[in-house]
Amino acid sequence: MKGPLWVAWRGQRAQAAAIAAVVLMYALACAVERAEPGLSGLTRQLAGLLPGAVCLVWGAPLISREFETGTYKLAWTQSLTRGRWLAAVVAVPIAGASAAAAVTAALPAWVLPPAGGDPMAWPYYESHGPVPFARVLFALMLGVALGAVTRHTRIAMPLSVLLAGLGQLAGRALRGRLDLGYWPAQWVETAAHLVLTLLLAGVALLAIRRRA
Repeated sequence: MKGPLWVAWRGQRAQAAAIAAVVLMYALACAVERAEPGLSGLTRQLAGLLPGAVCLVWGAPLISREFETGTYKLAWTQSLTRGRWLAAVVAVPIAGASAAAAVTAALPAWVLPPAGGDPMAWPYYESHGPVPFARVLFALMLGVALGAVTRHTRIAMPLSVLLAGLGQLAGRALRGRLDLGYWPAQWVETAAHLVLTLLLAGVALLAIRRRA
């Protein structure tokens, strides 16, 4: 890791530590649920909080704080295009958020006994398969795009969490209406989140290019 990636990592270590702390708390919740079977299902419900945490802690402040402090000016005067700068800045949280999603998806399968019931019930559905990964990336890029557009961390943070939560509720409502099986629903929702993620990346890039 060198150049812009190294600078991005140096500037985002606090956010990475915060998300690592969230994952650690989730691991502790898994251990508690294993020790107390009466709490069955609690861990899977908590898995839905990771996208909101990524959006709030990592996504929303990522670009908006650069604009507020003016640190972006140094990078833009170092023969670095704005597109390459954005790619370097978001590469670190994309890797970190994906790793966090992988851990939170693996922990229930590793720590907890298999659970029966309806696989389409949201606590199970949203903590298994490819959907958790796509939702985390969507939430991250939602925060990045809002930060780039508003240029104010205090606006981007609550707004991104609100929209991420509304998106999650909308997904649950649509899932019930589409009446798809588990895996078809997983792949359709994953594809939708990834398309939205790419669109939000485009919005962020356009907002950055319009910055004087």
